[in-house]
Amino acid sequence: MKFKGSDQPSLGMEIELQILDPDTLDLVDGILPLMASYPQQAFTKPEYNQATVEINSPVCSNIEELKVNVLKILTSLQARCEELGMVLCGAGTHPFSQRLVPVTPLQRYLGQYEVAGYLSYWLTFAQHVHVGISSGDEAVAIAKLLKPYLPILLALAANSPFWQGYDTGYACFRQRLLASRRTYGMPPSFQNWQDFVNFFHGAKKAKIVDTIRDLHWDLRLRPDLGTLEVRVMDVQPTLQEALMLASFVHSLIVYLQHYRAGKATGFILEAKHWWLEKENYFQASRLGLAANYIENSQGNARPIKQVITDILDSLQTTAEELGETKYLKLMRQRIRETKPTCLYKVPGYIRQRQIWQTTGSAKAVVTCLVRELKQELSGLLISDATSKLNILN
Repeated sequence: MKFKGSDQPSLGMEIELQILDPDTLDLVDGILPLMASYPQQAFTKPEYNQATVEINSPVCSNIEELKVNVLKILTSLQARCEELGMVLCGAGTHPFSQRLVPVTPLQRYLGQYEVAGYLSYWLTFAQHVHVGISSGDEAVAIAKLLKPYLPILLALAANSPFWQGYDTGYACFRQRLLASRRTYGMPPSFQNWQDFVNFFHGAKKAKIVDTIRDLHWDLRLRPDLGTLEVRVMDVQPTLQEALMLASFVHSLIVYLQHYRAGKATGFILEAKHWWLEKENYFQASRLGLAANYIENSQGNARPIKQVITDILDSLQTTAEELGETKYLKLMRQRIRETKPTCLYKVPGYIRQRQIWQTTGSAKAVVTCLVRELKQELSGLLISDATSKLNILN
């Protein structure tokens, strides 16, 4: 197995969006008619279930190029969905749907369904970010350094507090659902590229996997693309928030490359016993930005917001080099705000709960999510939370 190295830290993004009925706002089996009407769209693809549409960006050199490309894809996709009587929504889980959405009838997905059974109907929606890496050994080394940051990304992106009409008590219930699946979750660490190759061949011989795509880890090596793929994040309500996370991931991976090469000496999270890493996952999924983060194997912990602030400080120079300072400033606002007074300034799980607490309606939550994306793409962002609520009346 060869790793298709990237000369530059290229950037790419995948976004899994919910397809909804515009009247009921429930999930709708829309991917087959959508693909039938959209056959030449290379960057819009089906996913595991028929109520999901995935957009894949082309390979981009920077965040602004990514923004232009994804905005174009999203705008076109939204228009096509509206023509077919469907709407799009960005949330890690659907807030109230209880129906069993059928699996997309493609050979790969049908094979997964045979193994997963009923778990196949636990629908989740994610954002993935790809960053180009020069070699397999480099990818393994950076993945090992990056693993302690996954709970940080989970907390920043948390956008799935509801499930089947109930407040789950979690900021990211999507992560709890995926914890039950066979090939999902926190990845193992490897010593070098050959160590990973040996593992993969063994897993394939044992019929655990067939291709690299059968490993659904939260951080995945992609030798076929020459990237590291970060998969731990809930899909976001808006493109702006997705770009914030993409910038954070991009700057972080490049910073870790500089650190490994001795070109950066700032703050870095240390590796811990896997059980402590698992606890960080749990706390981030439960409490989001209110969680504590265990920093070392002695069990010392700090509020996760303080840890994120230290990370952002360490990324400043790298973000300037990559042209991503604007988005990291928005990320700073996200960890300072405590009330949903403005779009982007708090994670989606807080905004969803605020709508729920104000209206008592899960449908109102979905209405707001749909409107946020639609109005953003239309250039009509509403920044005041009170104004957003008034729209629902």
